Amino acid sequence: MLNAVNAVMDAHFLTPAGVSPNALPTQTARRADVPVRYLVSGKYRLYPFDKDAKPYFDEAVAQLGVALSDYSFANNVIWLCQASGFYQIIEGCFCLFGLSGNGLTMLLPPLGEPARQKRALKICVRIMDQYNPSPFQARLDFVYKDFLKVLDQQDDGAPVINGEAWHVEVTNPDYIYRTSDLIELKGNAFKTKRNEINQFRRAYPNHELVPFTHRHRDAARTLVNTWTENRIRALPNGSLEDFLYNLELERKAINRTIALYEELSLQGLCLFIDGVLEGFTFGERLNADVANVLIEKTNFHIQGAAQYLFREFTKVFADSTYINVGDDLGFENLRRVKMSYRPAMFGEKVILHRRVPAE
Repeated sequence: MLNAVNAVMDAHFLTPAGVSPNALPTQTARRADVPVRYLVSGKYRLYPFDKDAKPYFDEAVAQLGVALSDYSFANNVIWLCQASGFYQIIEGCFCLFGLSGNGLTMLLPPLGEPARQKRALKICVRIMDQYNPSPFQARLDFVYKDFLKVLDQQDDGAPVINGEAWHVEVTNPDYIYRTSDLIELKGNAFKTKRNEINQFRRAYPNHELVPFTHRHRDAARTLVNTWTENRIRALPNGSLEDFLYNLELERKAINRTIALYEELSLQGLCLFIDGVLEGFTFGERLNADVANVLIEKTNFHIQGAAQYLFREFTKVFADSTYINVGDDLGFENLRRVKMSYRPAMFGEKVILHRRVPAE
């Protein structure tokens, strides 16, 4: 329940990661800067995850050096279209929660110095348990695998949190490529990609690449609608319900990215053919060595457009060693496409949740 009140935060829970509580202004002096809306769980207050949280989030992530797409402020903002995001600084760690029909969960593990993460997680689990009707609603999504080393473990390797053994569920990994491979497309492994790009350039000599700006928003939204309709017409095998859910989730995330493009300081590229927007893509830098492609959409019917736009956009990040393009959302066709670019490595992620007792 959101309470519209002026509240003074407990300094123990508001200290930004890596900052001494003594370095902060007094609680009274900070009162004007405190968000007036918050989510209450027991004695704990969680604050809306918005642009004001970005400095704390970025500082905490930088301490970990995790180059996964989920550890990007922009990525979390755009995918929070089916849930509400809240955060708190606990034990010096940035703790990000999501509230949806599945209850209060953690979108990431506590972010900060490894020595503090385990203590922070104990409090985070308490916060989820106090809010949720069932303890089995508590979970941690998009956990980088090395985080498991922070936790105690049973003899069977199961992580232990607050004295309980939790279950580890492997989820879809990120696909990470060498930037030079994507730019050069050398060798037989990329022969098909080169052919598709060359065919596109011959078929559409009037194409043009321009940086994305706010002037392209309406055209981009129109292209997203067309792309969605074409995806529905080409239904894959498998669960129709899961496909439509993920498709709508992706559509909302893309439109959210379009709306917040400038605010999130993204880099984007548009592909025009005869003056019509037929493709666009957005990305950012996760750190000095790894770039992150958030979104790419092209006209479903223009052969080679996706390959051409992707290759040209990788040149924007030519000074990065690697490019992360995120996971495949569980879509088999997307998995095949991402595998065809020969990943240099996979960014492994897991989900942590309580073990359901045997009946």
